[in-house]
Amino acid sequence: MEGEPKETKNIPALRRRLTAYFLQLLGLQRRLFPGAQRRRECGGRKAVRQIEMERLRLGRELHTGVGQMLVAIHLHLEVISSELPSPPANVGQALHSISTLVADSLAQVRDISRRLHPPEWQRLTLDSSLRQLWEISGVPQRFEASLQIYPLPWEPALEAKVLIYRGLQEALSNVVRHSQATRVDVALEVSGGQLVLCVGDNGVGFDAQRALSAPANLASGIGLRSIRETAQALGGTLDVESGADGTKLRVTVVPFPVES
Repeated sequence: MEGEPKETKNIPALRRRLTAYFLQLLGLQRRLFPGAQRRRECGGRKAVRQIEMERLRLGRELHTGVGQMLVAIHLHLEVISSELPSPPANVGQALHSISTLVADSLAQVRDISRRLHPPEWQRLTLDSSLRQLWEISGVPQRFEASLQIYPLPWEPALEAKVLIYRGLQEALSNVVRHSQATRVDVALEVSGGQLVLCVGDNGVGFDAQRALSAPANLASGIGLRSIRETAQALGGTLDVESGADGTKLRVTVVPFPVES
């Protein structure tokens, strides 16, 4: 369309760039985790920390780069609409299509940027962050539910804290979206020198092996596969048992003391 702001012509390229950021993060994980698994605890900690730093960088770049570009496109569309209140039918349709693409792309950018950027919960203790997640998940309001967090001898290092938090986040998300459960039980304790998170429900179950082996994608995120790889890199485990009588998820990790 003649006179169309140049930013609007770049929407397909922006969407490809967004996808490239996501795939870049996945590629970083694929490169780091094999070596991390060989080195186990020490190397695993470094690998996970490097991934967290990369998540921060990509989150900021998405927000300040692609996100701001999409906002600029939206503003240009508002100018065009005000100058052309009754455009020809084909022009109006083009403007509507561009507006829809911009809105969808901006929503994706904000969602992924929010997931990549270190959230406020990381500033809380593990106990407080898990209780906060529990309340905002909607699980206590929708299910017969219990949460038990036993006293921890020390506050875990960031890598272990992130793993446990994301493990619970993924488990609760799956319960809400897919399980058809009526009961959910969550417990966190220290056993045998490890942090142990257990999440169980009485839902319909799912194909755990398929979920753990399925490739990640932009729509569903990294999910259980990433949690398992992160746990292995930190010398821990992710075990999932699922069937007609429900699902049991167990995440273990050494709660490395915070370094001074």
